[in-house]
Amino acid sequence: MKTLTEIITNYRDTQNENLLESFRFKHNGETAYGKIFDLNYWHRKDLVFTLYENYSRADKPLIKWLLNEEFKGYEAEADLPIYLTDLCAFMLYKHMEMKDIYDLFRVKFGAGTDNQFFVDIELVLGIDSEQTKQFLLNNPKNKRLNKQIIKAINWYESQPEHKLKDRETYINHFESKKIRWIKNDMEETENYRRT
Repeated sequence: MKTLTEIITNYRDTQNENLLESFRFKHNGETAYGKIFDLNYWHRKDLVFTLYENYSRADKPLIKWLLNEEFKGYEAEADLPIYLTDLCAFMLYKHMEMKDIYDLFRVKFGAGTDNQFFVDIELVLGIDSEQTKQFLLNNPKNKRLNKQIIKAINWYESQPEHKLKDRETYINHFESKKIRWIKNDMEETENYRRT
């Protein structure tokens, strides 16, 4: 059996999705609200946290694959903790290209109110909010979505109570503080859910 690090390395080299079979969203068959869960969630959690220890731009395909599996859970109305989505979004943000703004916006605003609250708006600001808005204004595709993203950025920037962090400050904040909160909360959540 391959280690998580070997799976990550092999996927980075081959992008063979068969390597990720045990990490795919797998519905538990429940239908009642609050009972729907992903049978592979804890396996995926281990993969995400292993990836976080050593990731690069070359891991963006894996990060996006992991985000898509999280979204399958949200679409199935599974009761999933939000931490993996936030952590994957941060890894994508750290190595983002402008076109990744769509995925980051989806994480913040396309996965329910928990994500809207927990996921930081700085991810949607992109590399720089003015550059992001210019990219969106100049992109002839997705005009409606581009307007929605610009509107969200402008709204947050106009709110004096939102002290937005620049990219460098935000990355430092996440890597020195928020990751500890995520790890602690995830450990408590896993202990609670598995008992």
